[in-house]
Amino acid sequence: MDGNKRTALYLVDLLVRRSGYSLNERDEVIVETLVAVARGEMGYDDLADWFRQRLFRAT
Repeated sequence: MDGNKRTALYLVDLLVRRSGYSLNERDEVIVETLVAVARGEMGYDDLADWFRQRLFRAT
């Protein structure tokens, strides 16, 4: 509604790409994860694990 999730998604994408990685996940799952973080259903440690499982060095 206020754009914070869209802004977060844009910044995550920017940081991931500039760091030489790619995020291997469907857009729908990424959005669901952002919503879970926004609702307080996913904390920092869980989110960090989520990224560790999905980030790959770009080729």
